[in-house]
Amino acid sequence: MECRLGYPCAVDIVALLGENSSLPREDVATFLDSVVFNWLIAGTDAHAKNYALLIGVGGGVRLAPLYDVASILPYIDIEKAKASMKIGGEYRLRNIRAYHWRKLAVELKLDPEKTLRRVSDLADQLGDCIPAVRQQMIKEGLKHPIIPRLADAITKRAATSHKMIHAA
Repeated sequence: MECRLGYPCAVDIVALLGENSSLPREDVATFLDSVVFNWLIAGTDAHAKNYALLIGVGGGVRLAPLYDVASILPYIDIEKAKASMKIGGEYRLRNIRAYHWRKLAVELKLDPEKTLRRVSDLADQLGDCIPAVRQQMIKEGLKHPIIPRLADAITKRAATSHKMIHAA
């Protein structure tokens, strides 16, 4: 696995979690979910500095909740978008397919088919929950014009991503 010079990559983060987390399997699964989520929403700022560890009173270490999460979908064409960390050797979001997720799983010492099922499940879940989230935002008085544009773009991206990982 090749990382950008001087920058931690997914393999580095998983190794750090494996060596230091109080619940390494859970934190690695959460980290993988975050990589998938950022691919789905075109969250191109999900670099290593946007992940953190929490150290508890008793010295327990856990992956911190996600922060600084944003989608570029309402703003630019996905054709130009790149992930901050490679997914199976690929940066361009539009190029990532099942092969890349399987390759990433192998690099992370995870089960490739289980990983691919998780990617598919998250794409389905995201597509299913967006309408309810959009309605909740409107109900709470958030009426900015970016909301429907973002909701539509993420819904479309989730469906497209699902097809991409199921294509041969």
